[in-house]
Amino acid sequence: PGPRDGAVLLSVITNPSHFQERAKLRAFYRTNFSDVTSNGQVRVVFVVGKNFYLGNPPKPLSQDKKDMIKKLMKESDEFGDILWTDGREALPHVGKATEKSAAWWQTGPTLGKYGHYCKSDDDSLIHLSRLKADLAEAGERALYGYVAFRGWRPNYQFQACGIDTRAGYVEKALHGQDMGRDENCSTSVGPFPYAGGNLVCMGQVLARQLSSDPNFDAFVQKAHERNDHGTKCSSPLECAGQPWDIHMWHHEDAGISYNLFRSIIRSGLKDLKVVKIQPWIHIQHWLRNNVSLPFPFVVIHNLKDLGQLTSVMGTWNRGGSDWERAEEGIKCETCSGMHGWKWSRTCCSGQGDSCDAFCEVDPNDIYQCCTKMSPAGALARMKEDERRVAEADREKRRQWEAKKAAERAAKAQAEKERFEAKQKAALAEKLRADLQTNASTSGALQIPAGANADATTQPST
Repeated sequence: PGPRDGAVLLSVITNPSHFQERAKLRAFYRTNFSDVTSNGQVRVVFVVGKNFYLGNPPKPLSQDKKDMIKKLMKESDEFGDILWTDGREALPHVGKATEKSAAWWQTGPTLGKYGHYCKSDDDSLIHLSRLKADLAEAGERALYGYVAFRGWRPNYQFQACGIDTRAGYVEKALHGQDMGRDENCSTSVGPFPYAGGNLVCMGQVLARQLSSDPNFDAFVQKAHERNDHGTKCSSPLECAGQPWDIHMWHHEDAGISYNLFRSIIRSGLKDLKVVKIQPWIHIQHWLRNNVSLPFPFVVIHNLKDLGQLTSVMGTWNRGGSDWERAEEGIKCETCSGMHGWKWSRTCCSGQGDSCDAFCEVDPNDIYQCCTKMSPAGALARMKEDERRVAEADREKRRQWEAKKAAERAAKAQAEKERFEAKQKAALAEKLRADLQTNASTSGALQIPAGANADATTQPST
């Protein structure tokens, strides 16, 4: 248990088979962020499911999985940082982590007296010191992460509807115009703040409100039942197209954010904050190649294999900033002023995920909207550095292409010379053979094999 002084409990949703990834993450966090890990200000745990989905009808657990569980139990005993949750691994749809993610939000906030509870994935790296400072400033009534706005279809349809990330366009979230969609979300709850799963944090007020909500428990229980009897699907479109009465929950983080929003409305909580970290400045995709530069990243995500994870760990510049912490502070104002979020639709009544009727609420009565600021000129500097790095990459590419072109030209020239020599030798051999034939029929001198045909003159008869 952590002290009630703003300490952070960070869960990492992990695949049980990712032994090497967990080992590298442990070492990375322990070595690079000892200022907050050694004193318990940030604790990292890895979340796995207690069981596996075995199919419908169930099939016996394979020996490989049994061996993997034994190895995982040994790892858990050794490090004491594996959190076994009431969620299953290998679900039959694209939302593989929905059950164990939900189980984390049900049980995590009951573990100790932490000030903040966070969730990430094992394909993300978190700057723990920067995260701790942000959350201390945001307070224990805040939702923190890369925030967008979404809608959700209630009545156990288990389907998100619409999304928008642009400032001032929140009301269009229910039409999904930011993602090039054309969805009718007129029977959806929202728009509500949705934090992407690469890093989402709740202050203890929000986290404990959600974990203690029986309506959230009912939502999760129904989701388990759907998974028990659902039809396997392997793509987002295929899963989204299933009939509502058998539809499974695969929008993991949207479903969590929806349940949090409804729980807040039902409970009457107020004086809350929504804190958005900015894309490209605070949250970085691994494909962008400037992680070695001293920028204020909080999370680098989508490290899809061990090689990428290792590479970024080795090149990420986690310090060396030439700005003050104050330049990274959190700025708050009304939600209508910051995001254009002036209204939202929710369910007036209904237990669990049932929705008997809709009513509108003013989010400005409940939330302040905030953004994590960035150092002056940081984005311009980042773009300039990226331009410089991109130009260097292009120059390397040009040099590589020039080298390859020269190699191809040299190879082609060598092949041409070999071909010409072969043709010349064949011509000489043919001429020698012709002269030999003529000599045989005319009684002329025999021409030795290998003689220079070019220097041979036809003997007179």
